[in-house]
Amino acid sequence: MNSNNHPSFTMNNTQPALVRAFFAAFAAGVLSVDRERQSSADSAVQLTPQRVKQLMLEHYESISKHFFDIIYVPLAAIHYERVEELTDLLQSPEIAPTLKTPADIFRYVCRTEEAHEDMVTEYRRNFASLLSGRVMSVKEFFDGFPAGYLQGAAEPCRHEVTLLTRVVMRAYYAGKETAGHREAAGTNQVDLFCLLLDALQCLLHAAPVALDEEADLNQAFLTVCRSEANLAAMLEAMRE
Repeated sequence: MNSNNHPSFTMNNTQPALVRAFFAAFAAGVLSVDRERQSSADSAVQLTPQRVKQLMLEHYESISKHFFDIIYVPLAAIHYERVEELTDLLQSPEIAPTLKTPADIFRYVCRTEEAHEDMVTEYRRNFASLLSGRVMSVKEFFDGFPAGYLQGAAEPCRHEVTLLTRVVMRAYYAGKETAGHREAAGTNQVDLFCLLLDALQCLLHAAPVALDEEADLNQAFLTVCRSEANLAAMLEAMRE
C-alpha cells in the first residue's frame, strides 16, 4: 500500500475513496436512467445483478474514458503541490514521446509506482464488483485494506472533501449522459445524497459509520463529514 509522504497527500484514504466514488456515482447515473426507462415501459425489466452487469458491459469503453477525464485532476491534486507541475512534466521532451495511452499518463499522475499500483488495484476491484452485478459497498471498501491502514480524519480536510464531491457530481452526470439522458434537471437528489454519504465515509473514516435511523439528513451528513468545515466544503462543491 502507498504511504506517499508528499505534503498534499494527507491520508491514505484519499486515493481509494476517489476511485470508489467515481465507480459508484457513474454506475448510479447509468442505473438511474435505466430505472426511469423501466418505469415508463409496459413490461419493466428488473434491475437484477445480471441487468447491472449487462449495463456496465454495454458502457465498458465509456467507463475508462470518463474515469480518465474525471479522476485526472483530483489525483494530480493529491500527489502534486501544483497541477502545473505535472503538466510541465508530461510536456517535457523526455516524457512526452513515451505517452501513448491514458495508462501511461496515470503512471505520472500517481507520482510513484506504488501509488500507481494501488490505483490500478482499486480500479480493478471496483470494476470487478460492477461486473458481478453490484456497486462495491462501503463495508467491502474497508474490508479490502489491512487493519489500521485507513485513517479517520481528526482535522478538517476541506481540500479532499471538495475533490471527492466534485468526482461524485461529475461521475453521476457522466453516467446519466452515457446512458442517453441529456437533461441535467433529471438528477435524483436521493441518489446524490446516498452517494455522498457513502463516499465521505470512505474518505474520512477508518471503518463504516453506524448512522442513527432517526437522524435527519443534516445530522447524517455532519456525522460522516466529522466537522462543520468539511460539511461546508461539500455543500460549496455541490453548488459549483
